[in-house]
Amino acid sequence: MDEDSEDKKIDSKIYSITDLNLYVKSLLRSDDELQNIWVKGEISNFTHHEERHMYFVLKDENSEISCAMFKADNEEIDFEPEEGMEILCRGNVSLYTARGQYQLVIKEMYPGGLGKLYLAYQQLKEKLEEEGLFEDEHKKEIPYLPKKVGIVTSLEGAALRDILSILRERFPGIEVLIHSVPVQGEGACDEIAEGIKKMDDTDIDVLIVGRGGGSIEDLWNFNEEIVARTIFDAKTPIISAVGHETDFLISDFVADERGPTPSAAAEMVVPLKDELVRRLREQRRRAGTALKSMLSVLRERLDNLSTTPIFRDPELLLEERYQRLDENREELFRSLERYIRENSQRLKNQKERLHALGPERVLERGYSILMNEGGEIIRSVEEVDEGKTILSKLSDGELKAEVKEVDICQKKKKG
Repeated sequence: MDEDSEDKKIDSKIYSITDLNLYVKSLLRSDDELQNIWVKGEISNFTHHEERHMYFVLKDENSEISCAMFKADNEEIDFEPEEGMEILCRGNVSLYTARGQYQLVIKEMYPGGLGKLYLAYQQLKEKLEEEGLFEDEHKKEIPYLPKKVGIVTSLEGAALRDILSILRERFPGIEVLIHSVPVQGEGACDEIAEGIKKMDDTDIDVLIVGRGGGSIEDLWNFNEEIVARTIFDAKTPIISAVGHETDFLISDFVADERGPTPSAAAEMVVPLKDELVRRLREQRRRAGTALKSMLSVLRERLDNLSTTPIFRDPELLLEERYQRLDENREELFRSLERYIRENSQRLKNQKERLHALGPERVLERGYSILMNEGGEIIRSVEEVDEGKTILSKLSDGELKAEVKEVDICQKKKKG
């Protein structure tokens, strides 16, 4: 090997095995196509290590992949995985760096045929959630004390008996309207949806929709899209009460409230009548105490006022008011006289000014006013013809004259 080749190799980056595996692991984890993926296969070489982490191989007819499911995730599964079992699982592709081994880290696991149901459940849940059907802004408030409660469930189920028993126990006499529907089996979802629609068209104040516990297949009709959308579209507040407390159905997410059990839903619908009566009595007692306290304070204030001089001898207050009234009246008369006097003088001055500017004063200075025989003032020679009679008003009388000649000034002629 020549010297140049030796230098080139030394200049290249040298990875440790750990660094290389960590780099490959980071590439796998950064690829979204390899994260949160669903895989189905058959379990082989299953080990539940010290009842904590699970390790096994998942295989099909032609290939296999190593899998790991850690304690925090496998505690959530409700079945016991075993050798040869077909499963559906969701997980992330990763790398076990200590061995450089490519593997699937599993987050969820479902058995055989049930896996398809869980997958359908997950897909519908994500779809409706993206559409906003689970948002709090769409939730209707459950009335505190409804007049009429509606129930959509099976007449034969224990759930109905539990609900009615709780309602009678908590608030005897409350009106209940029941619509019976099948709650499991093929096509039950359509009848459940139709039952909700019919009850929504009645005058009920709140509606309980549900059934008792069962397998995932038994409860599946409450995971159907038609039921979810019917609940969402209803104008009546709806409580979903399906199965046990650990069962979460699509109907639970879209309903206005979730009842962990049918009995719990009934408890949510109405308060305890005895407790309500007790609270009303307590409120009445507090209101009476507050009223007595307020009256006591007012009585004390009245007693304090009665000891003041003005209440002992109210004529003192009247005498002062009379005196102020007399003073105000005198001041009013003085103001009125002053106003009349000032305005009278102002009026006199105005009259004198008008008289000085009047036509009589002008006539006294030697001027006269010419009028035609009709008494209309003549303002121009053009209004007078020769031979016509005119009147001339002077300061001390009138003259009647005949016009001999009309002479229009030269300036006007030129114009």
